Amino acid sequence: MTTWRARASRALHLTMDYHLPAHISFAAFGSKVVCLDVSADRYFLLRGEEASALLAADFAMSPPPQSVLAHGFLQSGRGAAVLPVVALPVAGSALECPETDGRLSATEVAWFRMGAALALRVRGLEAMFADLRLQRSRDCRRNGTDDPGLQRVTAARMARGYARARLFVPAARLCVPDSIALARSLWRRGIGADLYFGVRLEPFAAHCWLQHGDLLLTDPVNFVADYTPVFRL
Repeated sequence: MTTWRARASRALHLTMDYHLPAHISFAAFGSKVVCLDVSADRYFLLRGEEASALLAADFAMSPPPQSVLAHGFLQSGRGAAVLPVVALPVAGSALECPETDGRLSATEVAWFRMGAALALRVRGLEAMFADLRLQRSRDCRRNGTDDPGLQRVTAARMARGYARARLFVPAARLCVPDSIALARSLWRRGIGADLYFGVRLEPFAAHCWLQHGDLLLTDPVNFVADYTPVFRL
């Protein structure tokens, strides 16, 4: 490449913005980064300059490493900010509160649980998440309430109701379809709840859970304490 072409290429990089693709999210572990690529349904561990590029997210002086661009972890142009996923620290679990359960039938639980498992097999993560985003927006806008206290109480009661009704559903307990099933039950009643995928290192493990604000809805508190969120819906 001639000198003037090299300079022009570098000038273009220096003025170009970079963003996270819609199918990539990540969590920070000190100097390491774990990415989730929902289009490939895979986790990736990044170290060195690749991890530093995502953690710094400052490309004003130099472009990100070519290895990061080649893997598709960043794209040129304006888009989603290059920031790790964060969640409110969990303050308590609905399942550990000695209060009454919400009424949730085993039929509804089985229907949503079966639908989530089928969507995972047939649609895959990326397409399924797109469907869920639309459903959440539609249902919560149509049926939602502006009373945050009522939403929190209802979310907790529904979580306990789901856990009780789930005992009568003859299917293996799996964190992803069960969290999605509870989320759909909440959304259809106008109750917002966030779906998280989280990971831990050494040994590596992944888990999925549901939160309403700082209230955990699917697990005891200590069950998710070791997981760092890598994806949020």
